[in-house]
Amino acid sequence: MDCFECLEKIIKDRRSHRFFLEKPVEREKIEKILELAMWAPSAMNRQQWFFVVVGKEKMATLKEVIAKSYNSILSRLQKFFAENPKVISLTEQFFKTLGNAPVVIFVYYTPTGDDFADLQSACAAIQNLLLSAHALGLGACWMTGPVHMEREINEALGIQDKKLVAVIPLGYPAKKPPIPPRRDSEKKVIWML
Repeated sequence: MDCFECLEKIIKDRRSHRFFLEKPVEREKIEKILELAMWAPSAMNRQQWFFVVVGKEKMATLKEVIAKSYNSILSRLQKFFAENPKVISLTEQFFKTLGNAPVVIFVYYTPTGDDFADLQSACAAIQNLLLSAHALGLGACWMTGPVHMEREINEALGIQDKKLVAVIPLGYPAKKPPIPPRRDSEKKVIWML
């Protein structure tokens, strides 16, 4: 398999995982994932991303705070999944348990005065992180709902002067999520060549 085929397979096979095995993640894998995350492009090459890696022992307090953040996304869930209440209840459960993830990565950026560019840079790093985790046999889920509890999360972590972008539970997948349908790409691209 050539490099492009390998990359294509990793991109197409990656899923958002919400159920994890009771198995610790090797520190070397986490270090490699973070190293590759930090190879992402960033606005003006400022590389302003910042990561906090938390294990299960520290997660007890944070789980309570993250569970509270579910209420901030409930109206959106009800709007988009009115016909599928199971998604709503599974999401609530995930916010309470984080799928039993042994590791959670909190992704921040250090503000430079250009929040839009700073956010985009951190998001590019998140994409690298997710793809790297998948390539190493791990599962992860990009959560933005907990950002609504940023103050409480920052207090629990002792973080100051950083902006929370996402919370990413990480671990060995307990299930393989189904392939979600792709939206009609012809309605997503305008060609002007």
